[in-house]
Amino acid sequence: MSRSLWLAACLIAVTVGAQQLRADAAEKIAAGDAALAKFDLDGAAGAYREARELAPTDYESAWKLARALVDKGTLTKDRSAQKNFFAEAEQLAREAIRLDPKQSKGHTYLAIAVGKLALFEGGKRKVTLSDEVKAEVQKAIALDAQDDLAYHVLGIWNREVAELNWVLRTFAELLYGKLPEASLDAAITNLRRAAELAPDVVPHQVELGITLADARKWADAKAALDRALAMPKAWVTDDYYKDVAKRTLERVNAHLK
Repeated sequence: MSRSLWLAACLIAVTVGAQQLRADAAEKIAAGDAALAKFDLDGAAGAYREARELAPTDYESAWKLARALVDKGTLTKDRSAQKNFFAEAEQLAREAIRLDPKQSKGHTYLAIAVGKLALFEGGKRKVTLSDEVKAEVQKAIALDAQDDLAYHVLGIWNREVAELNWVLRTFAELLYGKLPEASLDAAITNLRRAAELAPDVVPHQVELGITLADARKWADAKAALDRALAMPKAWVTDDYYKDVAKRTLERVNAHLK
């Protein structure tokens, strides 16, 4: 065999091998999706991780593993494990953005992971991280105006910033020159938009109910929380959010008496 034919054969073999790896990775991603449909979060995370190992440059497996790790962090009660899950999710989301910055999911899950990690930081660091949360979620919405989760995150960002205590408000003003514009009204608008885009998502209704309660709109808060509790379980974290809804509803009902 001539050298040119040998090189061509090697190139074909490499191409075919790469195509097979991508196909195998796609199968693992599908297996992860199927596991999530059965609320098997560990199985889903494992399948997405295998897909990443087969095809490290695959965008979908990067953001989906980030999503699975965020959910695992949400559900665990071990704070050390939580932080590790969120930290890995952050790195995966950053990698997803590097692989395809024009898709929204990497930006959305980076905003979520950074926001979750902020819970482990001191007050001033939380304010600094919140700026990245807002920037990333705004990028996500600019790329995909139908990204319901991005509106959800922006709603929570508005609520958290609007409810900063005076110490953190002062620090934010020193850091940014003025406090970033945020309000409970904006939070409610964003969360309502998330719920309109995805009416079957329990966390949208729960966070809307919490925000309405914080705004002392008790009747509307009760309606949102009751709606969340009546919805069927559709995602692995729904039971967690329904427990949050029950606790919030106790506070709301006390004000409606």
